[in-house]
Amino acid sequence: MGLLSTLPASLMAATTERGKGWEWGPMRWVQICATDDDPGRYDKQFWLDFLARTKTQGVCLSAGGVSAYYPTKVPYHYRSPYLGKGDMFGELVHACKKMGIRVLGRVDPHAMHDDALAAHPEWVARNADGSVKRHPTDPGLYLTCPNGKVTFEWMPQVLEEIVSTYPVDGIFGNRWAGSAGICHCDLCKSEFKAKSGLDLPTALSNPRDPAVRAYLIWDDEKRYAQLKLWTDTVQAINPNAFFTPGTWGRLDPRRLRETVRSIYADRQGRSGEGPAWLNGRSAKETYCLMQDRPMSGIFAVGETSTPYRFMDSVQSGPEIAAYLHDGLAHGFRPWMTKFKAEVFDKRWVPVIEKAYSWHAANEDYFRNTDNLARVAMVQSHQTSTYYTPDARRDTGAAGPMDAQTLRMGADDATNGYYQALVEARIPFCFADERQLDPEYIDRYKVLVLPNIAALSDRQCALLRGYVERGGALVATYETSLYDEWGQPRANFGLAELFGCDFKGQVDRRVQNSYLTVRGPGPLTVGIDDTPRIMGGTKLVHVTSRPGGEAPALTLVPSYPDLPMEKVFPTTRQTEVPMVYAGTFGKGRVVYIPTDLDRTFWECSSGDHLAVLRNAVLWAAGEEQPMTVKGPGFVDISLWRQQNSIAAHLVNLTNPMAMRGYMREILPAGPYEVSLRLPADAKVRRVRLLEAGTDAEAQNANGRLVVKIPSITLHEVIAIDLA
Repeated sequence: MGLLSTLPASLMAATTERGKGWEWGPMRWVQICATDDDPGRYDKQFWLDFLARTKTQGVCLSAGGVSAYYPTKVPYHYRSPYLGKGDMFGELVHACKKMGIRVLGRVDPHAMHDDALAAHPEWVARNADGSVKRHPTDPGLYLTCPNGKVTFEWMPQVLEEIVSTYPVDGIFGNRWAGSAGICHCDLCKSEFKAKSGLDLPTALSNPRDPAVRAYLIWDDEKRYAQLKLWTDTVQAINPNAFFTPGTWGRLDPRRLRETVRSIYADRQGRSGEGPAWLNGRSAKETYCLMQDRPMSGIFAVGETSTPYRFMDSVQSGPEIAAYLHDGLAHGFRPWMTKFKAEVFDKRWVPVIEKAYSWHAANEDYFRNTDNLARVAMVQSHQTSTYYTPDARRDTGAAGPMDAQTLRMGADDATNGYYQALVEARIPFCFADERQLDPEYIDRYKVLVLPNIAALSDRQCALLRGYVERGGALVATYETSLYDEWGQPRANFGLAELFGCDFKGQVDRRVQNSYLTVRGPGPLTVGIDDTPRIMGGTKLVHVTSRPGGEAPALTLVPSYPDLPMEKVFPTTRQTEVPMVYAGTFGKGRVVYIPTDLDRTFWECSSGDHLAVLRNAVLWAAGEEQPMTVKGPGFVDISLWRQQNSIAAHLVNLTNPMAMRGYMREILPAGPYEVSLRLPADAKVRRVRLLEAGTDAEAQNANGRLVVKIPSITLHEVIAIDLA
């Protein structure tokens, strides 16, 4: 009997129940990423036994591209010199299929060898001076042009060979869009010129350059065409198979979903500077992208962060477990990747076995159908791509920072508000700026816009309509001061909602400024015991519109921070509002004309946390669907499945949560969790999956209150519905 016969009934039924493809079945994935010397050296039985013990349901196996791990017949498809007469890819594919495991073949077209360059010099990517682009770490390889014959003629031959020769269920593209940056080969220069009438830019650092804007649009269109071609190539041979990209960059989610059936998000680990919730953020971003389709999160068991990439290393067990489980809590199906099939250090094995076995035993509670969060943070590729602060209206010393460095700070605002929402224990999702229509955003009560500077007129109109219908906005700093291409506006695109108008001046560096607390009130909860708190480090000058509410925070202007004798304010009080809170239509709006979210990410002030939390809670005007009382740093989420509801609490309480890798898991508790269930939900049973026991639960004021004595790493309140 194969493994397929022992899988849960829910896995076998998932495809037919949903009326969709096989991709809905696998919940746990393993990627065996081969190196050229693995054939003849790796232990095949080790991997097959590991797949069985972990109840793995999908594998990704290195097939071809840079190197082929099967006896390819495609010209210039470099075979691993260690393959001999063998077929490493084929033997693993057939063994896994006998076990009932779905198989994706991994391809990577980003580099080629000397023989291909000699025969086809038009395949290589070129620098602006016409020289070939060598691989940055292997001088024996050359980077391929992502827009020419390698992508649109040669790789389809490789895909055809793999799918027609082996019983694979799909193809996974690693570096599928190349790694060459801007290619200046003759084809790219001529195609871009014909499309735009411009010469190729030499760099992408200035998004206001018409050539840069035209290049980004042209490059995206090439990727859409590539996705369609590769998908059509695979499905012409096997209609049930598909191609899926490992990364997707700026691509529009709606257009991406036209060809992509399932996404496997490649964010393998965090660096020593990354927050412990990084994989959870990746899951939220992917859920926003894919909407109603299965998504898996790729995590590595080794040290893969740049710049060092110790690929054969083993990350600490607690770090692997915390990273994996935070992704699970936010909707990822786990995908473990192991670089090199030959295994030197096996300390990762028990960590994965424990996590995967627990996940398999409880997988019905991870087959999510809906996220029950009522708050969403808007993510803006327009802002990250095109937003460059307008120097013509800047004041204050920005120091040596150039425009690109200033623009990169936009993500710090997102990180800051993300951290605040996690600490505040507010369940939330992401919403994409390109999906602001009612069908996407009306499920949320609050949208958070952390310095979402670049918004189109249409997007601003959609947000106004959302608030008029009863939604709420919380926005900071330069939100809506630029159009979708990063061109500055004379006034906020959302000025009517904010209750203020732009005065034409932005201070990019504000030193030693403060906010006077004008409480008590809903926006000053937690800071009413002090007359003032730290201000932001950047400031948008605005003029209040008539009829606004009295501000909860006002400005104490910047004053010297040295010498010590001069550190005192000459102006101790002003009436300049530092938060605008009001109603519009049926909804509420909070606008903060400074960078409290970005400053919170940098300085981690508890007072800023209070303001950012209070703004969301007041804007919502309702109790959150999940609230948590108890100690420590926990990341939470709330999901619905077909016959259940699952509330997740991931214990990130650790001195290494915000810097460095976790060395141990520190249990925390007790906790009291209050849940607002959907109106149609009738509770049959409540369990704690990590503890493996029934939960102490009771109904109180229309909510389900659950007691959790302690959490080791990841507790799930599993609520079975009648």
